[in-house]
Amino acid sequence: MSNNDKQNWQVLLAVLLLTGGISLLWLGSTTVTDEDLRIPIRHTAQIAFVLYLIVLVARPLQQLLRQDWTASLLRKRRLVGVAFAAVMTTHLGLIAYRFGTQPELEYPLFDLLFGGTTYAVFYLMLITSFDGPKKALGPRKWKILHRTGLVLAALIFGLPRSLEDLTDPDYLKLGIPFAIALVIRITAWQRSRRRGS
Repeated sequence: MSNNDKQNWQVLLAVLLLTGGISLLWLGSTTVTDEDLRIPIRHTAQIAFVLYLIVLVARPLQQLLRQDWTASLLRKRRLVGVAFAAVMTTHLGLIAYRFGTQPELEYPLFDLLFGGTTYAVFYLMLITSFDGPKKALGPRKWKILHRTGLVLAALIFGLPRSLEDLTDPDYLKLGIPFAIALVIRITAWQRSRRRGS
């Protein structure tokens, strides 16, 4: 097993144990109501969002700033992505538990299909973070897969569900950092195009 793969497993298991353990402690400390379940679901989504933003801006920041800390961030991007997958796994488990224990809740079909497709892509990204599957996929397909995952995550985290979201403080906590991350990516892309021309 390569050093990269060992690091992947260590981060994956550590983050799964941490987020899963905290969620279980929270749920075990109280009589579980729907609101109790929604709290760790919301928090795991927020943690995953922060990790997603780091992955999203790591390369553009290095292209723009070329500092030691941006180079270090870029080197750690794979591990941040693995941590993201672990947190999203805990998030998925909490959602499944919520709907499994409350059969009266309905999950919209579109959300189920889109969410299921997105999770499938996330897990393919996780698998291809390991050296063997990454090599088997090849650099071009690997890049397409991981860019697709970034776009799907953007659709989940960044897009408002309704016009009311644009004035909702909870949405703005996510929407403003996401907009800043997009500006960073676009700026880096424009600068690289100018250099190329």
